[in-house]
Amino acid sequence: MCAAMASRDEGTGLPIGEVLKRTRSRRKVDIRTVEQQTKIRIKYLRALENEEWDVLPGPAYAKGFLRTYAQFLGLDGDALVDEYRRTVEAALRADHGYQFSEPVLARRLRPGEEPRRGWPALAWAIGALAVAAIAVLVILGLTGGSTHRHHKGRHQAHQHGNGGGSNAGNGPKQPVTVSLVTRDDMEVCLVTGDGRALIDAQTLISGANEGPFQPPADNYRLDLDSGGAVTLTLDGKSHTVRSKVPASYKISSGGIQPTSFQGPACP
Repeated sequence: MCAAMASRDEGTGLPIGEVLKRTRSRRKVDIRTVEQQTKIRIKYLRALENEEWDVLPGPAYAKGFLRTYAQFLGLDGDALVDEYRRTVEAALRADHGYQFSEPVLARRLRPGEEPRRGWPALAWAIGALAVAAIAVLVILGLTGGSTHRHHKGRHQAHQHGNGGGSNAGNGPKQPVTVSLVTRDDMEVCLVTGDGRALIDAQTLISGANEGPFQPPADNYRLDLDSGGAVTLTLDGKSHTVRSKVPASYKISSGGIQPTSFQGPACP
């Protein structure tokens, strides 16, 4: 499996995990000290050292953790992350390339499958719609023009009361794709509106590039647990937010709005 593959650092010829483990041992740094300083949980640090990639929450986490851990040890975090992308992440994409097309393929007929299997339910639905349509026509015929005039008057009153326009802020929220680049060394938390942690209170160095995160969500919460500046890209449009103190922001298709600080808990 790709999760257990030996991904190698081109500069030393050693696997990524072995580079981390040997460097920590050479510097005589206890793994609990690494946890305290980087805010990365021990089980994830050990997963990085043992290259147990399936233990990590996902590739975005793996890259963030790897960069932070390498930076703490004085290694070239970007080089190790590039090696991870080239070996582990590329293999993961190759193994799971069918993931996004699966729902579409599931709708196609398989060999030997009866093409009319879903017709009974469809016929029942069409029949129910026809009965409902007849009932509506009967009601309209009984009420006559008075109902039409009543609704017309209400419609005109509604138009005058609202200036004939619509309030875009009350429309349904649309999924928005988010990625970010840090402009300072900082601790960041990014979670979706339903509580899915995308960046779990990670300490990221300046210039760290995370995302775009998939699948896109309707809304997100961004915590800058130590303050700082980040450039957010929402569906291809860049926005920079910065704060000298810990701050939180709500993100949606409508834009970015500051909110009361929600950290340091993540999510």
